[in-house]
Amino acid sequence: MPSMDSNETAGTRARGSYRAAAVVIAVTIAMCAIALLFRTPLRSRYWAWQVVNAANIEARTVPLTHLCNAGDGGRWGTTVLLDDSRAEIRQFGLLILQHVHSDWSRERLLQSFDDPSEAVREMAALGLAIQGDESVIPELRRRYVEGDAGAASAACIALGRLATPTAVEALATLAERPADVVRRAAVVDALGQIGRADCVIPLVTLLDDHRPCEVPTPERQVLDKFGPLAASAGLVLPGDELANAEGTVTTIAERAAAALARITGLEPPFASDLEEQERAAAAEAWRAWAASHATTP
Repeated sequence: MPSMDSNETAGTRARGSYRAAAVVIAVTIAMCAIALLFRTPLRSRYWAWQVVNAANIEARTVPLTHLCNAGDGGRWGTTVLLDDSRAEIRQFGLLILQHVHSDWSRERLLQSFDDPSEAVREMAALGLAIQGDESVIPELRRRYVEGDAGAASAACIALGRLATPTAVEALATLAERPADVVRRAAVVDALGQIGRADCVIPLVTLLDDHRPCEVPTPERQVLDKFGPLAASAGLVLPGDELANAEGTVTTIAERAAAALARITGLEPPFASDLEEQERAAAAEAWRAWAASHATTP
């Protein structure tokens, strides 16, 4: 007959086995719940790995589509792309952020204004404009004032692409600030990009800046990037004539005057080496045009 001690030991072992089984079941359930909860974030890391290691753009199409569809849920994978050492891969991360409307996405887009790659900075600026959130405008103004030349130019690109009345007001304020040539050129280009009547007076403000400007115009930049490809296909890019005539725009004032002529259709004589009276007459003609085209609130 089994002893009392033996029965107690067997019972203790049985209870221990039950507890161990219960713990295993609980841990398994918890792990399944975690896997379900983090299913998209975990898969986003795999999709990012596919993008990073793809042999060509075609192989990146599907994982990039998955990351875009994941939105903010794919933050882990998107972060992998944004932190990659290659500018090309970082641009893919920014492409995804363009369609993610969150505080995190806006902050990462703004952080990319400090990227060493001009292409990355431009894509970050475009992403902010695509989101269409005017709440970022004060930060764009701050980047223009406090950031380096690259960040300032990206801020102006974002304001130019945003193109709202509030964005024009911000650019008008920046046009009145003392600034280096690169920043001034960026303001001119952004106002010219918007090309509305409310951009005329801010541009007139810059007609007194006769410092030489060697910053390539947007038309020149497009021609430099895509001109050879277009030429090989026998095509002529829009703006080729303007870009090739760029040599006539040699100062900030002349750059602003060129933008004013495009917006208003008026081409009064203007050049930095003309007499002050002639330049003043041109400025007055553009002011008069702005007054006649002003919208009534």
